[in-house]
Amino acid sequence: MKLGDLLRDVPVVSVRADRDANVHSVTADSRQVTTGSVFVAVQGFVVDGARFVDQAFEQGAACVVSEKPRQRDGGGWIEVQDARVALALLAANLHGRPAESLALIGVTGTSGKTTTTKMVESILDATGEPVGLIGTIEYRAGESREIADRTTPDPVVLQSWFARMVGAGVKRAVMEVSSHALALRRTHGVPFAAAVFTNLSRDHFDFHRDFDDYFAAKKMLFDQIDRSRRTAVVNVDDPYGRTLAAELGSAAMTFGRAGDADIRPAANFEVSIRGLRGKMITPAGEIEIDSPLLGWPNLSNWMGAIGAAIVTGVDTESIQKGIRNLQSVRGRFERVEVADGGTVVVDYAHKPDALEKLLRAVRDLAPERKIVVLFGCGGDRDAGKRPLMGEIAAKLADTTIITSDNPRGEDALVIIRQIEDGYRSTGRQDCLIVPDRRQAIERAVEMVSRDCVVVVAGKGHETYQVVGDQIIHFDDREEVELAGKKAVQK
Repeated sequence: MKLGDLLRDVPVVSVRADRDANVHSVTADSRQVTTGSVFVAVQGFVVDGARFVDQAFEQGAACVVSEKPRQRDGGGWIEVQDARVALALLAANLHGRPAESLALIGVTGTSGKTTTTKMVESILDATGEPVGLIGTIEYRAGESREIADRTTPDPVVLQSWFARMVGAGVKRAVMEVSSHALALRRTHGVPFAAAVFTNLSRDHFDFHRDFDDYFAAKKMLFDQIDRSRRTAVVNVDDPYGRTLAAELGSAAMTFGRAGDADIRPAANFEVSIRGLRGKMITPAGEIEIDSPLLGWPNLSNWMGAIGAAIVTGVDTESIQKGIRNLQSVRGRFERVEVADGGTVVVDYAHKPDALEKLLRAVRDLAPERKIVVLFGCGGDRDAGKRPLMGEIAAKLADTTIITSDNPRGEDALVIIRQIEDGYRSTGRQDCLIVPDRRQAIERAVEMVSRDCVVVVAGKGHETYQVVGDQIIHFDDREEVELAGKKAVQK
């Protein structure tokens, strides 16, 4: 591709480069620069990409894109207003703007993104057409799948996956869109056919200044839809969702348990230990839900998925089939059976609101049973949520086991004590401290009975623990199953 074509619609300050130069790649990682690459010098949180300009030229870069004026003689230089925006547009242009050939559904919110995305995927699969997916668990282009390394990848990886989707014959795709991705412009310029808002609660306050800043990042997704028609699918059971729906006006298709929601459960809808069953009132008519997934949070997720499907033209029969077909979502309210009919729920809940919703959902489903909850908090992340989660556990669980999560560079015991402080602030002093997560799970599983549900929260689908600079294999579901076998042998 010619450099001039690559610059299409990129806001530039000045171009001191040969527009006819041939370019074969775009990258913000100087280690990936080869002859004919365009190196985008992005100012990171730790390292400034401008430090690697000389290295990029030495490796054959055709030119450098930077927010700074030209710093050296020799080599092409393009000054831009915003390097992150430039990176997103350059990556899209390099691949021929593949997202423009997709009916792309974006899902954002604090909790429920992964589950809602997997629900939409199941519905799209039911149409019999190839499906695209970008999510926390995996990326997919038709039959091609790869394990995801982050919820929303950087623009270069993202656009390459869009191109793979188009090459695989995908017409509809769904992706999780994190607040980090939006704030860092990873999806800048990507057109979305539909955008889903699940909810907003405390999370990522190590990155966002406050709720206003966090909400503003989430709302950026809704600037990338066609607001002349109903393309925004918004949860109005959530107060931030109510605010967003009011701002979007006629562009919003609302969902929730509220009687004024466009998508809402009909009277006598069943939410039980057997799953979700009943009729859903929607703008496309009544839709039958028959799902083995559990709890009101999953019903809310289904409503968001249904709305996205309606917006993108999926027929009612396929929606109902997709709902029936999805048996579980990895690490999201995932039930693991152990001996003697006992039940363990494994869930990704790692923030206050998610933990509260999880425990309330378990209580609704099994009001006669005692609840044992096991969780920890990640290190090098928002420390303010730790005592809040301890307080929630004290109020909603019968027994609490506090353990490690991903301590990263922090002392796991320090994190545990911060959670414990919140627990004890309620007046309860009976929490169990078991720092080793494997031992904690074994202790919890020993408590399982027909009268007790164990909830293992925080890691969900993750198959590792990050301790210091080490990544250690650790899968909560595997550990629960192993602990169950040990309990039988005792």
